[in-house]
Amino acid sequence: MKNSYSNFLKNIFLLIPVLIISCGSPNNQTKENKKSYEDDIQGFWERKGTIQFINEIPVDTLFYADGDINEVENFRNVKVFSNDNIMWLNNAPDNQNAWKGGPGGYGKYKIHSYDSLTEYMSHGTGGMGAWMHYFLDSLKIDKQPFPFTTNLLTNSYWQKGGRLPDNNDNKSYAEYYERMPKSSEKNMLDGVWKRAYEISYVNGIAVDTTSVPSDVVLDVKIMRNGRYMYQVDQTGLFDQSKEEHGGFGGYGQFEYDGKGNLVEYNEFSSGMGTNNFGPKENPQYIKISFYNDDAFLQITKDTLKQSLGGRGLVYKRIK
Repeated sequence: MKNSYSNFLKNIFLLIPVLIISCGSPNNQTKENKKSYEDDIQGFWERKGTIQFINEIPVDTLFYADGDINEVENFRNVKVFSNDNIMWLNNAPDNQNAWKGGPGGYGKYKIHSYDSLTEYMSHGTGGMGAWMHYFLDSLKIDKQPFPFTTNLLTNSYWQKGGRLPDNNDNKSYAEYYERMPKSSEKNMLDGVWKRAYEISYVNGIAVDTTSVPSDVVLDVKIMRNGRYMYQVDQTGLFDQSKEEHGGFGGYGQFEYDGKGNLVEYNEFSSGMGTNNFGPKENPQYIKISFYNDDAFLQITKDTLKQSLGGRGLVYKRIK
């Protein structure tokens, strides 16, 4: 198990069957008309490939071939930066552990300039969540910094460093991302949220409220401009031999009418989840009730009008 986790990050970055498209950096974008790098990093980004460097000079841009990676059809790797929170996940299946879905990570970040970024990872799902739990517990620390050299442009950026392997002293690789466009304008649900309570219902009546301690289960959701990502780290609750140790997460788009009706369209999952759908193919209907601007209750529904009414989740805003 130790060797499996210690090799995990190396292995996920080696999953790069790619097609050499061009030499050098992919876009000739500039850094003009920008407010600041703190603002410009925020949003959803999708990894499109890898940039190869020799002697610190970019020489080739390697793109995922037709969206596929090994035996993974339509490989996806999405990352979001929002209000000092970082989250990412991908849909590469796990054939070595009890959970079968892809990995994901959550933590905080600090962008120092257009050229420098540090991610402080603390939780995750799938193999990343299991590795982080083992690694942090072994060292008795609560987060692990991953420093990156970056090149942040208007609609793309690359990051180099962290745990990316260098095959030779003069050769290195950078993850290449492109900005995902807004799916909708900002609304009341935009923000970073953490599940604080669960409410049990019987015949539509609340009968019990249970707190959700973060050291046992950490459920964080980021919603921004019509896109969302969430991860539920359960490594503190289940043994590493159990499927539930992998937790679960998901990425997709959402629509909110401002009247309490939310529709989430999951596109792919992590941890125990192995779902893959096209954009807005898989709707989930949710009733939203705001307590105030920084807390809301969500109850999943089977249609726009009928509530399942078995469990409600209370989320509080992470500021």
